Amino acid sequence: MKIESALREHGKVREAVVAVREGDTGQKQLVGYVVSQSREEAPSIEELRSQLQGRLPEYMVPAAYVFLAELPLTPNGKLDRKALPAPSEEQDRGRNYIGPRTPTEEILCGIWTKVLGVERIGVEDNFFNSAGIPY
Repeated sequence: MKIESALREHGKVREAVVAVREGDTGQKQLVGYVVSQSREEAPSIEELRSQLQGRLPEYMVPAAYVFLAELPLTPNGKLDRKALPAPSEEQDRGRNYIGPRTPTEEILCGIWTKVLGVERIGVEDNFFNSAGIPY
C-alpha cells in the first residue's frame, strides 16, 4: 500500500500498517500503526504527518497513529488486522486540545462536532485529521 510504503521511508520507522477504522459514531478514518526502529527514538506524530503530507494527497494521510512495540501476528505469522488496537483520543488528536476562544470559533467548532459526530473539536484541529475523510 502506498501509505504504508511512505511511512516506512521515515528513518525512525521499522514497520508500518494502515487500516480504516470505524469510530464510535460510525465515522471511518485512516489509522497508521507504527513500530519504530528503537524505543528511544520513536518518531512524533507531527514528523509522520509532515513526511506523508509531502508525498501524498491530504485524504491519504492517517487521522490517527498508534505506536506499537510489534505488530500483532496470527499463528501463521501473518498480520492480525483484527488485533490492531483502536487509537485513544490522545493518539487520535496527536496534539493538545485548544478549545474555542471567540464566539465565532465556538460556533464553528460546534458545527464540526455535529457534522463529524465527534465529542470535541479544537481550533487547531484539521478537518481531515478529525474524521472528515471523504468516502
